[in-house]
Amino acid sequence: MAATALAALMLAWFLQNEGLERADKWSSVVFGSVSAGAVCVCVLTWLWRLGNTDPGSERESVLSRLAAAQREQWAAEQAARRVCEPWPLNVRWTANAQTQAVMASWASVRQSAGAGPVDVDSDYARIASVFDRDDIPKRLVMLGEPGSGKSMLAIQLTLQLLAVRRACEPVAVLLSAASWNPVQSLDDWIADQLIAQDRSLVRTTPGPNAEPRSLARDLVACGFVLPVLDGLDELDDHMQRAALIGLSSAAATGRDFVVTCRTKPYQAAVQTCGPIPAAVVVELQPVPATEAAEHLADGPGPTDRRWSAVLAHLRNESGTPLTQALSTPLMIWLTRMVYRNTGRAPEELLTADWAASREGIEQHLLDHLIPATYPGQVDSTRRWLSTLATHLREYRFHDLAWWRISDIRPAPAAHVISIVYVILAAMVTPILAVSVLGASGWGGYFSGYYAFAIGAGIGMTVSFARLLFTDRHYPRRLTSRGVLRSFAVVGAVLFSVPIVGGVSPLKAIICAISGGVVTALASSAEPAPSATTPPASLAMDRNAALASAATIGGAIAAMTTPALLVPEPMLWAASAGIVLAAGLAAVLVSAWGQFCVATLVLAALRKLPLRLSRSLADAQERGVLRRAGSVYQFRHALLRDRLAHPPPVESATDDRSVPV
Repeated sequence: MAATALAALMLAWFLQNEGLERADKWSSVVFGSVSAGAVCVCVLTWLWRLGNTDPGSERESVLSRLAAAQREQWAAEQAARRVCEPWPLNVRWTANAQTQAVMASWASVRQSAGAGPVDVDSDYARIASVFDRDDIPKRLVMLGEPGSGKSMLAIQLTLQLLAVRRACEPVAVLLSAASWNPVQSLDDWIADQLIAQDRSLVRTTPGPNAEPRSLARDLVACGFVLPVLDGLDELDDHMQRAALIGLSSAAATGRDFVVTCRTKPYQAAVQTCGPIPAAVVVELQPVPATEAAEHLADGPGPTDRRWSAVLAHLRNESGTPLTQALSTPLMIWLTRMVYRNTGRAPEELLTADWAASREGIEQHLLDHLIPATYPGQVDSTRRWLSTLATHLREYRFHDLAWWRISDIRPAPAAHVISIVYVILAAMVTPILAVSVLGASGWGGYFSGYYAFAIGAGIGMTVSFARLLFTDRHYPRRLTSRGVLRSFAVVGAVLFSVPIVGGVSPLKAIICAISGGVVTALASSAEPAPSATTPPASLAMDRNAALASAATIGGAIAAMTTPALLVPEPMLWAASAGIVLAAGLAAVLVSAWGQFCVATLVLAALRKLPLRLSRSLADAQERGVLRRAGSVYQFRHALLRDRLAHPPPVESATDDRSVPV
C-alpha cells in the first residue's frame, strides 16, 4: 500500500511538471497500459488456477488447517482447566434403562430390523472408541447431572477424534450449543460458526446445480465436519425443543453429530418432541468414592495429614452426603481448590452443620471457591464476578464476551452519548477541516491541495458511515485483502467521477489516492476470527481502532497543514481540535472503544475492575473462568448461578479453620 501510494504521488508530480496538455496524454497512456496489464495478469492467473487446482487436495488442505486449529485451541483449554492434575478422572458412561427411555430403538440406531443392543460403554481414557464400530452411526447424545464432566468429555472426545483422523475424514469441531438459534438450520449455523473461526471459509465454491455456496457450507453439506455440540441445556426450554427438532431433521438426512445435555432437560424435550432418530444415548456415571479418594490423596503433599478422616470416610462409607457430593468431577475439583490452603481443615466436610446434606456441602464448596483462589481480595473479586454473573443471567447469555461489557447498566447510557458524539463528529469534522484549509488562503497558490482535501474529506465521510453502520458488538481486524479491496473500490469511484465531470487527470488522481487510502485504513477492518483468545481478539480490535483514528486524524492534520504556515493562533487551535475530535470519534465507534468507555464507567461505580481484561485472564488462570475461543465462560453454570445470587456475607466469607 505504501509503495502504491508513493508511486502514485511520483506520477502525480511528473504529470504536474509536464503541464496540462501533455499531462492529459501521459495519463491516458499510463492508465491504459496499467489497466491492460492488470487485465492480462488477472486472466492469466485465473487460467492457471483453473488448470492446476485439484479440488480434493484443496479441500484436504482446508480440513487439515481446520483440524490443526481445533487441536491447538482445545488442547490449550484442556491444559488451562487442569484436567490432568494430578491425573484425569476416568469418567465412565453407559447405556442403561434411563437412556433407553429417551432413545430410538436399537433397530433404528443400527438401521436393521430386529437388531439388538450393542456395547457402547466407554470411559474418559478411550472415549473415541465408541466410533470405531461400523454398525452404529457417529451420532451420540451424552447425558449427565450438573458437574458430571460432560464438557470435559466433549473436549477429550474432540481431541481423540482429531488425533486419529486420516486424510479426507471428517474433522471434529467443538461448538457451544448455547449460541445456536434453532430457527436457523443446523448446517447453516455450523457453517456460520466455521466462518467466524476462519474467514477464508467464506469464499464461494460451486454447489449442486452449480449454485454457489460458501466453502464452510460445502464442507458441512458433504459430511466433512463432525460437530460436537456442548451444552444443549443452556438453551431455554422452548429453544431446546426446537433444537431437538432440528437435530432430528439433520439426523434424518444422515448428518452425524455429538450432543451433551443435562439429563432432566433432555428427558423433558424428548417427551414433547420424541427421540433423535438413529442416535445412541448414554449417561455419565458418578465417580466412585474410592476413586475420588485416590484423586484427592494424590493432590496434597505426602506430609499433609489433614485429609486422613475424609479419605478414610470415602474409602469405607457409601451413600453418605459426602460420598454423594464428591461423585462429580466438578465437586472433586472444588474440594481440591478450597482445601489446598493448609489453614483449612477438610475434616469439616464431615463435622460441620452444613455437611449434613449433599446440597449443603455443594453450596459450601461453591461459596468458598473465591476465598480460596483470591486470598486477601475476596470482597472486591466477588463483587465484580457477581456483576458479570448477574449480567449473564439477566440476558440469558452463557458466553462472557468482552465486547458485550457495554451492555451492563449503566454503561449503555454512556454508549448512547458516545455514539451521538461520533455522529456529530462525522458530520462536522470534514467540513471544518476544508474550511480551515480555505481560511488559510492556500486555495489560490496550490489548487491541487484542494483535490487532496476533498478526497480525504470524502474518505472520512465514507469511513464514518461504514463504521457507524457495521456491528460494533464484535471485534474486527485489519487485513491486507480488506484494505486493498476498499482502496480499489473507493479509489476507482473518486477517480472516475471527477474525470466524467471534466476535472484534470492530475486532480482526479490526487483525489482518488487520498480518499482511497483514508477509507481503506480507517474502515476496512473485517470480523476477527472467533477461535482466537480473548486478549488476542481485543488486541486485534484495538489495533484496527487505533489505525482508524491515526488515519482520520492524520488526514485532517494533512488537510489543515497550510494553516500552520499562517500566523493565526486560532487556525492552529482549530486544526488541533479537529484532529483530536475526529481521532476520538474513530476510537469510540469501535468495540474496543466502547469496551474502554464501559470499563471506565463501571470501574468508577466499583462494579468492575479498571483493568478488566487482565482480571478476566487472571480468573481463567485461577480456574474460576474457562475459555471457549474468543469468549470466557464461568467454570460451570452452578458457579455462575451461585455468584449471581450470592449467599449472606457471613456464610460466604467464613474462613474458620482447624489447626493442623
